[in-house]
Amino acid sequence: MNVKVLLSLLAASLVVPTGAVAAAELPATPGPGGAELVNFAGSLLVVVVSILVFGWLYGKLKPGMNGGSDCIRVVATRALGPRERLVVVDLNGEQILVGVSQGHMQTLHTLDKPLETASSAAPTESGFAARLKGMLTEAKQ
Repeated sequence: MNVKVLLSLLAASLVVPTGAVAAAELPATPGPGGAELVNFAGSLLVVVVSILVFGWLYGKLKPGMNGGSDCIRVVATRALGPRERLVVVDLNGEQILVGVSQGHMQTLHTLDKPLETASSAAPTESGFAARLKGMLTEAKQ
């Protein structure tokens, strides 16, 4: 081929925009319409609500923590170190002081007189639960 012919073909290809040719050949596709957006929003709502419901159920049911027995209850606990602690356990009305360390538990003392607990004296809420309850009662008024 002649160099002049190649240059003229090159110049012709540069003059005609290829995007215009491609746009003329392909039909225009419509963007997302109202039905697609409603379908997407509905699906997203179902996923979010199901996550919240399953989280709430998990918090209520707690696998492995069925709590069917009220005869054993932790009354008080005190950390002595990073892995050692003292625990007062109520077992059918009898309170026992237990020493707990890594991989070992030992009964230290059986209490003659039961300890006063916050749950038996007066139930008090602190922290986030109390603030949330206060804000909800203010919102209702």
